[in-house]
Amino acid sequence: MAEWLNAAVLKTVKDASPSGVRIPVSPLMYFTYILKSEFLPAESYKRFYHGHCENLIERLKRHNSGKVRSTKAYRPWIIHYFEQYSTKSEAYRREMFFKSSEGKEWLKSQKII
Repeated sequence: MAEWLNAAVLKTVKDASPSGVRIPVSPLMYFTYILKSEFLPAESYKRFYHGHCENLIERLKRHNSGKVRSTKAYRPWIIHYFEQYSTKSEAYRREMFFKSSEGKEWLKSQKII
């Protein structure tokens, strides 16, 4: 568990437009991210999507253009939170952690979701 807590968290982005998000660009960086749907902006109903990728801006464009089946119906999406990793496997493991019950509790305890 300690390895997850020591992850390099770059920035929490809440209710920000994609153009306002500063994301470092490097050919050897991978991201674990959480998107938030703005389809139904009511505070009582929040929809999040967890994923990992190499190019966060391009991935967000794919989500918002309807090219991702699981997010197509809840467009538009904004980057809510992301973390940076040096390997794809680290980013994938973090995504799986976010999707686990322990990970969901951690995200809630950190007030990320």
